[in-house]
Parts: sequence; structure tokens; C-alpha cells
Amino acid sequence: MPSKDIALKDIFEEIPHRLSKILSPAPIKELLPTALPSTELRVDFLARLEDESILHMEFQSFNDVNMPWRMLRYYTAIAEKYKTHNIKQLVVYVGNEKLRMKSSLKIKNLVFKYEILDIRQIDCRVLLESPDPMDRLLACLCKVEDEVYLIEKLIKTMEGMNEEERKDYLLKALTLTELRPNLRIRLTEEVKPMPIVVRPEDIRLPKRKLRKDILYRLGLEEGRKEGEVIGIEKGRKEGEVIGIEKGLLKSAQDMLIAVVEAKLGYVPKGLEERVKDIKDREFLHALIKKLITSEKVLEVLKEELNI
Repeated sequence: MPSKDIALKDIFEEIPHRLSKILSPAPIKELLPTALPSTELRVDFLARLEDESILHMEFQSFNDVNMPWRMLRYYTAIAEKYKTHNIKQLVVYVGNEKLRMKSSLKIKNLVFKYEILDIRQIDCRVLLESPDPMDRLLACLCKVEDEVYLIEKLIKTMEGMNEEERKDYLLKALTLTELRPNLRIRLTEEVKPMPIVVRPEDIRLPKRKLRKDILYRLGLEEGRKEGEVIGIEKGRKEGEVIGIEKGLLKSAQDMLIAVVEAKLGYVPKGLEERVKDIKDREFLHALIKKLITSEKVLEVLKEELNI
């Protein structure tokens, strides 16, 4: 399961106060099991509302052409289990690309519909003013006009937490902002001085993905003390130490390649080698921003990197 999906499911296990009011047509009475035993299906979010209807939500980070068929399968499984057709379905799109999914399925003898909401239709300030820390986390995915204000709110939220709570909150924020690369770059820079120790077992990712996606992108340093320990403080603990600057440079290099792959669907030949030769982090950040906003990625790469 992708790390972003894990983070979203963890957040909604705690029912973010303000966002739940925005997304739900009625107050939530109780959460229901997300596994549907008679099938192998598992939904992202399922709840009974106070009007006795069932609310089903899916969080989608990319445009899936098969979404209508998926939602139909979920609908029939939920209806069979709870013996009701009073089911409200909502797909919450959290991706970075433009929303292009359909919200209906029309075939012979069947018309099936559900709702889709692009989370960027919600102003992040609505969630940032919530007293619920989970609401403030999800504000990262909403419409953001002032990144500095958003990051200040997140950091202020963490100030009242103990070390473990702060670590968990920061990891969720960094995971969610993988979907918002520009915001992730700025957030990474701002939280760099925070005294938080992160171990590989804290993050539910394969080690290969963990090193590429969290360790380097955060610019954290690696050491060994009763196993591998990842932390921000410098030091040499019977193993290799990767400095903050080196880690941040590697973070920017990896992010540039990831942005190109996300935009094109592949990594052009020679790009990885060319990017590894670049040691100017500010140039990399500027190029990432340019690639994110451009519809002509190959032309930008040719102009800036001669690829």
C-alpha cells in the first residue's frame, strides 16, 4: 500500500473534526469496518451517519479510468453487507494532476452515479483554523495560497506535542506533501532544524523506498547504534554519516527525477546521470518548480540540461 494511502487512512481513523463536517452530508454516528468479508474488497472509509445512511469514501491520488467500476463493486458489497441502498459514495481526489475521472457509469440497463470532490476546492485556511491537528495536516492537500502561513501553523501545532507525537505528525505531513512537491520542498527546509529522531521501523515502507523517499528527502543523517538510526543530529555511530547538506542535495536530485517520471510516465535516458552531476541545490529547486508548472517537460529538460 502506498505511504500516502497509509497516512490518509491513519488520519481518518481519528475523524478530523472540521473536514468530516465538510465531506459528510450528516454527522457521523459510528465508524464501520473497512473490510467487506464476503469479498476481498477493503474500502478507505466507511461510517454510519446519524440519519442511518452509510457514507463510503475513497481517497484517490491519481486519475483511475476504472474508478466507476471500482465504486460500483464497493456499492454492491456494502449494500449486501448492510442490507440497505441508502448509501452515499464520495471519491476525494487528492492528486496533483488535473481531475479527469468520471463520476458515473452508463451501460445498458444500468446508470450508476457517485460524487467526486477535488480536495483543492477546499480553502486550506478553513482547516488550519480548526483545533484538530488532523484537520491541519489535511490542509496541506487543499487550496494553498500562502505556504509560509500553512507551514507556520503545522510547526506551531507540533510545539505542544511530545517527541513521539511530533515525529508521527511530521512524518504524516511529509508523506502527504509528496502529492504537493513545491510545498514539500519548503516544508523540508523549515523542519530541518527540528530535533526529531526517525528510525526505519517508524515508517511503513520497504527499506529501499524508505531510504530514497524519506531519508534523503529530509536530509536526515544515518548512523548505527543497536541497528540503523536515522536522525537529524550529526555524529558518527559506528557507521556512515550523511550530512544534512548532502542529504538535501540528494533529496532535490531524487525529487527532480520523480517529478519528471510523474509528468512523462518514464525517465528519459541519461537524465539520472545528468542530475547526479548537479551540485547546485537552488538550481535544482528552481528547475523542479519549472517542470511542475510546464506542459512541455522535454523542452524544459533540453533547454536547462541539454537532455
